[in-house]
Amino acid sequence: MPETPARKALIDQALAEYRKRLETELPDDRATLDAIETAVAKIQQEISRDLQRRLVDERTQTARDNRLPCACGSQARFRDYQQRGVVTRHGEIAFVRPYYHCDRCGQGFAPLDQQLGLDAGNTTTQVRLWLAELAAHADFVDAATLLSHFTAVAVAAATVERTAVGIGTALRQAQRQRAQEHQAGRLPVPAVKPQRLYFGMDGAMLPLRDPWKRDGSLGELDCHFSECKLGVVYEAIPGEKGDVGVRQRAYVATLEGVEAFGPLFGALAHEQGQHLAKEGVGIGDGAPWIWQALAKQCPGLVEIVDFWHASEHLWEVANAIFGAESAAAKAWVVARQEELKRDQVRAVLRAIAAWKPNTTGLRKLRHTQFRYFRHNAERMRYGTFLKKGYHIGSGVVEAGCRQVICQRLDQAGMHWRAENAEAILALRAAFLSTHPPDLRPYCAMPA
Repeated sequence: MPETPARKALIDQALAEYRKRLETELPDDRATLDAIETAVAKIQQEISRDLQRRLVDERTQTARDNRLPCACGSQARFRDYQQRGVVTRHGEIAFVRPYYHCDRCGQGFAPLDQQLGLDAGNTTTQVRLWLAELAAHADFVDAATLLSHFTAVAVAAATVERTAVGIGTALRQAQRQRAQEHQAGRLPVPAVKPQRLYFGMDGAMLPLRDPWKRDGSLGELDCHFSECKLGVVYEAIPGEKGDVGVRQRAYVATLEGVEAFGPLFGALAHEQGQHLAKEGVGIGDGAPWIWQALAKQCPGLVEIVDFWHASEHLWEVANAIFGAESAAAKAWVVARQEELKRDQVRAVLRAIAAWKPNTTGLRKLRHTQFRYFRHNAERMRYGTFLKKGYHIGSGVVEAGCRQVICQRLDQAGMHWRAENAEAILALRAAFLSTHPPDLRPYCAMPA
């Protein structure tokens, strides 16, 4: 940028003042490292805030016009000078700028706001990004406290909530749009070409509340639980004896039903390279909705029932036959697990069929469990799956339910408005993914 006389004067004045400040505030040679660190941080913070204020003030000194074109096509008149306050990463700044009003459309505007890229919000984009990330990991009060501890930014918990919910809602709307584009075949082909991708789905319950106000004007607080669905697409780390650990993962989570969750998951899978992966493996706990959603969104996957969920079904049968947690029950389960690991699902079915319960309830249990193993027989070829190096457990998606959903949204005393929970779910799933998206496009605050 060419140096104008006004800008040269600003720089010279600032440098002179900064020199005086450094001469008086820099620690002497007796200071400890902690004291030096504190002093330097204080000077840096003050200089940054001061320089930002000077640069903004410089923009307010330009001559104003009496009339300016309005977006409606008419002319807006200068009304008065109005003060505007904005919280920035260096602290809050306030400045006065000319304000115009249009009689034709009734709208007002400040040209400097437009020049500075400001919207209706009272924070900068960087502060909003901080608020969104903090709110994704901590409750709104703690987020505001943490921000004030580590930065020069002080905002109310209500500002944290309003900002984070706005960004999360915008992110979710964009995800829904991408899901529609994916369904229509318009999403671009991703650059990634994974060797093997895993796809998992599960659900967790969240405490929600009906519309309510603290003053009781909408009646008493009425809370209930609603299922949140989570999906994860991940790439494992190959090991000598099969896949171990997780190299990278991407999450999506929503309170919406499977008809909305499915397309969101499908778009996520596409973006992670589903169509370019050499192998795709779907892992679930056996719930029918999971297999139906996977088959619709990611056809052609190798489907695997989580081994430990299958074992839980074995334990249910063994406890009914031999008594809860008995040695005989344990031996029976271990024998059946070994059969499953040798692809001998028929042997497991014969063992269940050999049981002759003497009550209606136990006969119903045997019938239910027999059908479970028979229906999922192809998904229980654990010997084959282990030889190919596949994961046979759904630990990644179950851990995702705890980390993405429960650790933030299901703590003691919490109850959520559905729209707020949906926004925080969108943010938390994004931030806990290995490669979070750039949230800047979703930071605009509507008027």
